[in-house]
Amino acid sequence: QAIMLAVMKKLTYDEEYNFENEGEDEAMFVEYRKQLKLLLDRLAQVSPELLLASVRRVFNTTLQNWQTTRFMEVEVAIRLLYMLAEALPVSHGAHFSGDVTKATALQDMMRMLVTSGVSAYQHTSVTLEFFETVVRYEKFFAVEPQHIPTVLMAFLDHRGLRHTSPKVRSRTAYLFSRFVKSLNKQMNPFIEDVLNRIQDLLELSPPENGYQALLSSDDQLFIYETAGVLIVNSEYSAERKQVLMRNLLTPLMEKFKVLLEKLMMAQDDDRQMALADCLNHAVGFASRTSKAFSNKQTVKQCGCSEVYLDCLQTFLPALSCPLQKEVLRSGVRTFLHRMIICLEEEVLPFIPSASEHMLKDCEAKDLQEFIPLINQITAKFKTQVSPFLQQMFMPLLQAIFEVLLLPAEENDQSAALEKQMLRRSYFAFLQTVTGSGMSEVIANQGAENVERVLFTVIQGAVDYPDPIAQKTCFIILSKLVELWGGKDGPVGFADFVYKHIVPACFLAPLKQTFDLADAQTVLGPECIQYLQQEYLPSLQVAPEIIQEFCQALQQPDAKVFKNYLKV
Repeated sequence: QAIMLAVMKKLTYDEEYNFENEGEDEAMFVEYRKQLKLLLDRLAQVSPELLLASVRRVFNTTLQNWQTTRFMEVEVAIRLLYMLAEALPVSHGAHFSGDVTKATALQDMMRMLVTSGVSAYQHTSVTLEFFETVVRYEKFFAVEPQHIPTVLMAFLDHRGLRHTSPKVRSRTAYLFSRFVKSLNKQMNPFIEDVLNRIQDLLELSPPENGYQALLSSDDQLFIYETAGVLIVNSEYSAERKQVLMRNLLTPLMEKFKVLLEKLMMAQDDDRQMALADCLNHAVGFASRTSKAFSNKQTVKQCGCSEVYLDCLQTFLPALSCPLQKEVLRSGVRTFLHRMIICLEEEVLPFIPSASEHMLKDCEAKDLQEFIPLINQITAKFKTQVSPFLQQMFMPLLQAIFEVLLLPAEENDQSAALEKQMLRRSYFAFLQTVTGSGMSEVIANQGAENVERVLFTVIQGAVDYPDPIAQKTCFIILSKLVELWGGKDGPVGFADFVYKHIVPACFLAPLKQTFDLADAQTVLGPECIQYLQQEYLPSLQVAPEIIQEFCQALQQPDAKVFKNYLKV
């Protein structure tokens, strides 16, 4: 007990702690608190009953007189309650069932926390600890739901989202989102009231000088997600949900159109950037509301498909804006990723036009971020998008090759890394196409183009010192051999296998960057026969070496195998 009380005392902030400008000393104390927490956890293993009783005593004494108690003592009392959740662990946060003594003690402390009025304490550390603790013990509100309105008001007024401290507002935005999600159906009686109260926090901050919004755009993402969750999880009819979702998203769409027009006319670089950022935030907010849906089924059930299709039609024109392309494309791309999940095939009519715009005047980073979108579409819709893939396959590859062939400064490591990442993305795209049963998309590009693509894969497997790309290339080659290696494969492919793919399998492991232990090479008897009778003799390798080599291939040991390869 003496150790426990000493730990509790040591957890307390001192007078010098600077909450507004945390420096090295503050960071050291935060780290020290983590060590004390571990000690408290160990003490809990020795005597959980003693810890619970000690915390309860400190907590009750402090909260009964919080108005006249120093902030650091109030903060540590709430902090100890917060720490009990990990010191006395249970599965799925079920602290308020099972062990009656423990459940009763925690329930009593939580009741006192939310009814004592301590959320109004005028210190940021106490305010934040209050919100952290109510979110950690969200299961308490399933047992005593009558306290939900009290806590919601604390979140929504000057104690939380409208606090004078930006740090408190920011953290509360995240915690509020978690709190609402955890309560789920228990939020039903309060939905419209909450939506009305957060209305001003949803406003898209215009990039005009002097306007200071309460929340940053990152914090607003949580508020939009919360609004989406409230609407989707409500027990309202599909018609009512659609109305509420439209009310939420229409102001964003209207603002977006106005801001896009302003951007088109903006002359000043800073002004253009500020407008583009604001447009990007609008798209991001709309995208974030869709996180409330798990798939197309829930979007349809809520009658919200039409609203999101309207958003798509509103946002896509930004792709043809010649200014601030990188920022605008990034936002729209993210929205498309979400819509593929939420709207599924309803999004397909928009993809060709969007892709065409995103392939114009693009740089390595643009392409690198665009390819995962195409991969997502290919993997999800497979043959449904075959005509689209056939059409955009070579334009995409052309754009990739152009960027990869651009000369770069010898010591420009950033440009070299961008090209390496783009190369990986390109190979990942080919892997998705071949792995999704769409190899005919490559086969139908004409013999010259097919050959060019195949040679880039051989190059990736052998010449580039990038194990990740090499592995992808060998997966592609393996898949193509499996699909095209028979009699029905493209004309000349069997020849290509023996002239280029088989040699690649032996040249690649000789590279210093190649990890042979990871190669997992399995060679069939036909291949070994080809090596023994044609390929190795053509390299003027002595017959006895060929014989030993082919025996080693059938029982490969990494070191022996590599030595034979060198020979």
